[in-house]
Amino acid sequence: MALLVLGSGRAAATAPELLAAAQRLPPSGALEAIDAAAECAFAPNARHLGPLPARLVWSRPAAVVIFSGLDGVPEGERAVLLRPTRELLARHAVRERIQAGRVSLHDHDLKTLPETTQEIAFMALHIARPETPPEGCVAPLSN
Repeated sequence: MALLVLGSGRAAATAPELLAAAQRLPPSGALEAIDAAAECAFAPNARHLGPLPARLVWSRPAAVVIFSGLDGVPEGERAVLLRPTRELLARHAVRERIQAGRVSLHDHDLKTLPETTQEIAFMALHIARPETPPEGCVAPLSN
């Protein structure tokens, strides 16, 4: 599974760095593990352009943490961006999640798309800052 975390924080990525990080993501056909790890985007060990920490050591969501630079992410929030497969986007639960809000869809250049768009390259789940930093998040090793 592949995802990319974006939002506000320390240093903003330049457009080429952000785009390069997004384009390196492999396609993701699952959303459940991404949801489970999403709060870890606010873990103390989350790093700008680093891999997304997860609560399970063996769970290695292919993710990059970005603290700013994605259109549509409100100040103080981060988002988990993934490269969804067509099969993932066709799932009823995913379409409901998109319609419920707190999700943005993006094209290959990371420009925001309307939720009725069929040509989606990336999907960002917007994550509000938790009241307390998440605990037990383990950062995967960087390559």
